[in-house]
Amino acid sequence: MNSASRSILFLSASLACMAGPALAEVASSVTEVVVTGQRQAYRGLFTPEETPQSLVVISQRTLQDNNITGLTEALDLNAGVARQNNFGGLWDAYAVRGFAGDENLPSGYLVNGFNGGRGFGGPRDVAGVERIEILKGPNAALFGRGEPGGTVNIVTRKARFGETGGEVSASLGGYSARRADADVNLAAGQVFGARLIGFYDEAESFRRTVSTERYGFLPSFGFRLGEDTTVTYDLEITRQKAPFDRGVPAIGGVLGKVDRRTFLGEPGDGPIKADATGQQVEIQHDFSPAWSLLLGAGFRTTSLTGFSTEAELAASRQKLNVDGKSLSRQRRFRDYEADHAVL
Repeated sequence: MNSASRSILFLSASLACMAGPALAEVASSVTEVVVTGQRQAYRGLFTPEETPQSLVVISQRTLQDNNITGLTEALDLNAGVARQNNFGGLWDAYAVRGFAGDENLPSGYLVNGFNGGRGFGGPRDVAGVERIEILKGPNAALFGRGEPGGTVNIVTRKARFGETGGEVSASLGGYSARRADADVNLAAGQVFGARLIGFYDEAESFRRTVSTERYGFLPSFGFRLGEDTTVTYDLEITRQKAPFDRGVPAIGGVLGKVDRRTFLGEPGDGPIKADATGQQVEIQHDFSPAWSLLLGAGFRTTSLTGFSTEAELAASRQKLNVDGKSLSRQRRFRDYEADHAVL
């Protein structure tokens, strides 16, 4: 079930704090406006029109307008990206311009320029996402990716200085779908900012006994060490529980002979748990309006654990290919872990 079909009710509440004189008085007294911010790795201050690349940007507004909650659904908005085998819904898998990379592992993507897609942390939620950049073509190799089709970079929401406010939203949908999001920015003047982002998502499915639960906390902290030096720290903690579900087989190459609502696993196996914990630190020093130094480091640990009962994939051992009614299954236990460090 996709997020667009399940959303029936959407509630939103916003909180904002503003202090100071009226806008007209501010405008009359301002003689100079200086805009500061964290620069993006590998990118200069260029507009997409000035960049000799095939770059597509999916904004936060587009994600909200289409009620998109997952990375895979967001990439469906771009014609050059196609879904691939997502391992029973336990990770994101896609191909850019027909190149899928290693089909036995999740598709790799970047988070703020750092490797963020490798490992077994489950499908990526778009909570805390500012925009999604899709860079097509072999020049994606400049970002450390091996796939020649292109790469995907997720830019997260950063803490803001001098601004306090937030937004809370909730949605209800079919199959007992429930979701809540919160995004609150707290600032201590122009020196410190904390952006606290969290989500909780739970839903059943048209598939019998199949349900999912996801939640996460993705805060961002900003520190200004001086007029020209800024430090940001981003944390990602996400947890997911979902059964291993590859759907129904096509008997004799024909779908529909098995009810699409039938779950062929064992409900007693419980869910597969996918956990991800990531940290990123960036230090930016501006030497001048034209020159700056950006240093960063990231560390991410992921795991995938749980039992599953699934259809036998070897044709020689699958009885369904012989009598068309007996399904051979295997019971497995998976315990995957992966650590990734980037400087």
